[in-house]
Amino acid sequence: MVGNSHEDLESEAESRVSGPAEESLDSVAQDSVGPSPDDERLAEARRRVEKLPADGSIRVVFQPIVDLATTKVIGYEALARFPGDSSVSPRTWFAEAAEVGLLLEIEMTAIRAALAHLERLPKDAFISVNVSPETAGSEELREVLASVDPSRVVLEITENAAAGDYEEVSEAVGALRAIGVRIALDDTGSGTVSFNSLFDVHADIIKIDIDVTHGIASDPMKEAMASALKALADRLGAMSLAEGIETEEELNLLRGVGVQAGQGYFFGRPEPVAD
Repeated sequence: MVGNSHEDLESEAESRVSGPAEESLDSVAQDSVGPSPDDERLAEARRRVEKLPADGSIRVVFQPIVDLATTKVIGYEALARFPGDSSVSPRTWFAEAAEVGLLLEIEMTAIRAALAHLERLPKDAFISVNVSPETAGSEELREVLASVDPSRVVLEITENAAAGDYEEVSEAVGALRAIGVRIALDDTGSGTVSFNSLFDVHADIIKIDIDVTHGIASDPMKEAMASALKALADRLGAMSLAEGIETEEELNLLRGVGVQAGQGYFFGRPEPVAD
């Protein structure tokens, strides 16, 4: 993944020298080149990420998900919050964790923190947590789900996975659905989710991306997209859920289209569970 690493440079130097001078030239190359900026960046990223599970610094906040027809809260999306500079998004933290091979550990830390609050939420509400395909197929996730009511858990398969990854975890997703867990496909309509993914995942909930929702009341193309995604969800036997609803106009239009559920600042911002 990292280009021009120290090992790459060493190999290149060896291919250009031979005889008695080889060892000394190679040593000079090592001393003069040193670690690359990418090596140093990854080492620092690993140090930051490795601390997270141990020091308990991953917090979880919850954003309400409502039935659009009644605005009754039917669930909550759990969202991870990380320490330090708030301008560094959770997406960046998870991307770094993936880059240094610690995505499973960090996702499971966030999932455990979220599900620890399940009994403090209304009994008729579910918790929705984001998972990568790697985590969705893991034994660690199955063990955690065995300790809670799976019918109250929704797993959102994140949009940054390639279609091939979806195919690899389709069997694991089927096993999770068999125990009562529901599966949501995140960010549908953003252009990063393929139709093959919809069929491979067999989602119970199709989440309409925030880019479709924002400004939908004044954009016929976005309205048409939402209507098409709602119709597709119906054909798949899935619930349609719009993300990022911020105005009454957006709510009313999505209701008119027939979208069943939604979330966004219009209904509530992400907040910790009240004591």
